[in-house]
Amino acid sequence: MTLREKLRKYIESCGSQRIAADNIGYSTATISTYLKGTYSGDVDKLEKRLAEIFANLEAEKEVCNTLASGGYVATSISQSVYNTIRLCHLKGGIAIECGDAGIGKTMACKKYKEDYPNTAIYIMVNPCISSVTGLLKYICLQLNLQTGRKDDMWLRIANRLKGERKVLILDEAQHLPVKTIETVRSFFDAYPEIGVCMVGNEDTYTNLHSGRAAFAQIISRTKMKTIRHTSEILPQDIELLYPALSGKKKEVELMLKIAQSEQGIRGTQNLYSNAMDNQDISYAGLIAMAKAMEILSRAA
Repeated sequence: MTLREKLRKYIESCGSQRIAADNIGYSTATISTYLKGTYSGDVDKLEKRLAEIFANLEAEKEVCNTLASGGYVATSISQSVYNTIRLCHLKGGIAIECGDAGIGKTMACKKYKEDYPNTAIYIMVNPCISSVTGLLKYICLQLNLQTGRKDDMWLRIANRLKGERKVLILDEAQHLPVKTIETVRSFFDAYPEIGVCMVGNEDTYTNLHSGRAAFAQIISRTKMKTIRHTSEILPQDIELLYPALSGKKKEVELMLKIAQSEQGIRGTQNLYSNAMDNQDISYAGLIAMAKAMEILSRAA
């Protein structure tokens, strides 16, 4: 397959030429002229970049994916988080989903956004965009709205959120300070049909129950709040995630022990991936890799 054929296939997988061009780091005009064979720029430089990108993509496919489906797996916890977001979407109001790291919360959020791309807005919060301005700007970019002053951005976002039921999913919500949370609450106060689901670690719940007046305003408007722990991960979750281990009692028990530790499901994914790379997912192989990764003591 030629580079142009690979590029056409890549554009199709991305969904649009603009997204593909952004990923590659060239303009849509450059990509278009290259495909037509009329690009007058440095063709060699462009083709070297394309060759590297496609080589990486092909190599990635060869690396064993730890998940059975190559993506989302509906474990008991991730499905429960998904269901909370769904209720928040349909009923409106504020929901809080929090708990230990690595138990499938983010996977559930991303899966929900994938299933409802037109009415679910997914925001992965981090310390750099936790301020009022930072969060409003990020939401505007997600909704293809113009950024600007805080009041203008709030009005543009509110106008987009009103009407047909929508849900705003804020992942890693423990990073949000009180002023930003008040801004989030203001969307719901203006349009009660909006759903806002705040997802994060246990600090999310603790902060909102700190007794501060602003947080109390959120709690009084919260319809659902749940704290989930690694201890709730079930043996059947391990078998769903790793079908090759299904029915293998010792292997499943080992993986469950690790999943129920501070490692969470994420820790078992790292272990299983490395064991697969080592071509040995037997009990002995998993034990050896767990020791090499120094995670057994943390799972004790």
